[in-house]
Amino acid sequence: MSDLTIALDDSATLGGVLDGAGPAGIRLLTAPAGLGVPVRGTVIYDAGDRIAESPGGLLLLVGVDPSDPRALALPGQAAARGCTVVVVKRRGQAAAPFLGEAERHGVAVLAAEDDLPWRNIDAVLSCALTGAGTATVPGAVPMGGELYALADHLAAVVGGAAVVEDLARRVIAYSSVPGVRIDAPRERGILQRRIEDLPELPEQRRQYQRVLSSQTVVRFPAIGAELPRAAVAVRAGTLPLGTLWVIEPEDGICEEGMAALAETARLVAPHLLRLLNLPEAERRLRRETFLTLLDAGPAPQEACSLLGIRPGVPFRLLAFAPPGTAAGGEAFPVAAAALATVLEHAESELARQAAAHRPDVTVATTGGIVFVLLPYAAQDADGGRFAEAALAALRRSVSAGMRAALSRPCRDAGASASLRREAEAVLRATVDAPAGAAAATVEQVRHRILLDRLGDELERDPWLRLSGIDELAAHDAEHGTAYGASIAAWLDELGDIATAASLLRVHPNTLRHRLRRARELFALDLDDPDVRLAVWLELRRSARPAPPGPRLP
Repeated sequence: MSDLTIALDDSATLGGVLDGAGPAGIRLLTAPAGLGVPVRGTVIYDAGDRIAESPGGLLLLVGVDPSDPRALALPGQAAARGCTVVVVKRRGQAAAPFLGEAERHGVAVLAAEDDLPWRNIDAVLSCALTGAGTATVPGAVPMGGELYALADHLAAVVGGAAVVEDLARRVIAYSSVPGVRIDAPRERGILQRRIEDLPELPEQRRQYQRVLSSQTVVRFPAIGAELPRAAVAVRAGTLPLGTLWVIEPEDGICEEGMAALAETARLVAPHLLRLLNLPEAERRLRRETFLTLLDAGPAPQEACSLLGIRPGVPFRLLAFAPPGTAAGGEAFPVAAAALATVLEHAESELARQAAAHRPDVTVATTGGIVFVLLPYAAQDADGGRFAEAALAALRRSVSAGMRAALSRPCRDAGASASLRREAEAVLRATVDAPAGAAAATVEQVRHRILLDRLGDELERDPWLRLSGIDELAAHDAEHGTAYGASIAAWLDELGDIATAASLLRVHPNTLRHRLRRARELFALDLDDPDVRLAVWLELRRSARPAPPGPRLP
């Protein structure tokens, strides 16, 4: 039998624990005394020992079959020792007599999923207890910004940069308080989003071992380029989740800072557990809800809350496309099966990036594009930080030619479909963007989007096209001439014969001859500015890749 892992105040209740546990595979079977009963900590049941005095205890009945007649005495024993809740696994067995005994003694019963390890159950409930019995840290923001807010709060109290890491030493959150102390290794770790073993710091691995094996704050002196720092393990119950680090100020960390470090680790635990163990069912629900919004479906308040969209608070869409595609994937130069594989890989990588950078985002693929919903977060208000990191990760692991589009901020969830069309248009306009280009916005490519839309009109209504252009294209194809390329180069250079001829690698007189013959052969009045504009639009349309984007209705 274990002692209580986390000490809580009297504000933790069964209802608060259930809210904190969320959809984690634990559900309420009965609560005869209501949801307001106090709950103060988890206790592991050991059949070989007597239940210890545990006021407000949440008793985990490990290895107990609630359908076994021998289990019927446990609710009474738990109540006698002060426990208010017991947790069982039903494993498909009837538990009516057990529930009856629990109700008779006023003990609530929670059922955990059969395949959920007891260690994880203890972790989930311990974290839920922490959240139910602890006040919110000043400056915290909902849906994913909490870890960054906690890091900022700690850095402000201590006076040194703070970082939250998982067990793989990935940087999950970090402080951005100006003026606090920071060193080069910490800056490098934040930029790389991971703390790598450094040859010049062989002690680093041992540092992590010490922190994870300790129950208290561990301090380390300056080593090489590393400034003095303090760290503590982040745990959910007895389950280690990661580490919390802070650089000490010049005069060393004070007692208040030590206490703040330990307390912040306790507050980080539920958020880190939720981040690292988000149930697949919740991910699927968020993804399907997101797809509904993208398809112009209704946006009830429940859906918005699930996706982290708050009334009046802006959100953005981030869209990613493989090289050569925009929407629909028509221009992708490989088979549809290969495209599906690329998109699946990209979505998986983005989900990993979300876990490390922005746990509040939702990722979904539709129409040959991977979309990411970016709710507002104080530490990344415009979404640019996540967009940059995610695009770099996709180019490393999926394809160097990945492109991204970032929509305008929007406050109306019902406008998500409109933002989707905007992002698709931006991706289409950047289909031939240079390698390494940053995520594009509509402000940067609005002119190209306008031209693409005009080209769509020519595709939709062929009678709008100049007949001479079709004749010109047929002549070039049949006779190997270059009237189209010559006119396009001349128009691109605003009528500058010398420059256009140089680009075409022909003599200026050759270009003049081609322009004259084009007027004669195809009845194109290139002296008329309106005709010149129409000719240029049609030649541009024929030179651009087949438009994979959405058509106008």
